[in-house]
Formats: sequence, C-alpha cells, structure tokens
Amino acid sequence: MQWYAKYVGLPFGEGQGEATCWSLVAAVYRDCLGVDLPAYGEISARDLVRVARTMEARKDDGWIAVDDPQEFDVCLMRTPRGGAVVAHVGVMIDAQRLLHVEAASAAVVVPVKNFTVAGRILGYRRRAA
Repeated sequence: MQWYAKYVGLPFGEGQGEATCWSLVAAVYRDCLGVDLPAYGEISARDLVRVARTMEARKDDGWIAVDDPQEFDVCLMRTPRGGAVVAHVGVMIDAQRLLHVEAASAAVVVPVKNFTVAGRILGYRRRAA
C-alpha cells in the first residue's frame, strides 16, 4: 500500500477523524517522516487570512523553496478565487501529484496539472535537514 492511501478520503474539518490542509501535511510528516511540524492550532483553518499571514511570517522556519518538487515537499497554493497569498497547502506524492484536503472535498490525490489546483500553485517548499 502506498503511504498516502490511508489519508485519501479523510473529511475536511477540525474534529476527530477530520483534517485541515495543514493538519494533513503535519500528519503525513509525523507518520511518514517522524517530523513534528508546528500545529498553528491557535488559528482556525477557516481563517485563511490569519493562516496565510502566519505562514508568511514563519516562511524561514526550516523550509527552503524548490522548483522541482519531490515526494513530501509541501505545495503552496492560493484560494480558488485567486490572489498571491498562500492560503492552502498540500503534500507532494511525487513530482506530478499531490495530496490535499479542503472544504470542497475530502482528502484527494490530484495531478498538479488538474484544473482544481493548477492555476493556484504558488511554489513548493522542502523541509531543510
């Protein structure tokens, strides 16, 4: 079984058995890589402006920008309505696919060229060793 299969289908939310975009990334890092990421738990996943500002303020917190994503890199995205602010994240499965969850769907695997994410991707970050 692929590592990401156990996350597919998790419903969006902040309760038991649910995931927000960041809590999904944090769970993958914890479960698969043994890395504990900050929870940003003081901010609701529905408060996208505060999430974006916090991520921007902490952008140098152990992450490096990369152009060619690899497995477990974090994909930074804007909202479906556009803008240039990071308001959503997912985790890369490989260079072409990502795992993410948002209010519009349960956790899914999509190609980065899929219309639901392609125009939203702002960049990729890799956890510095």
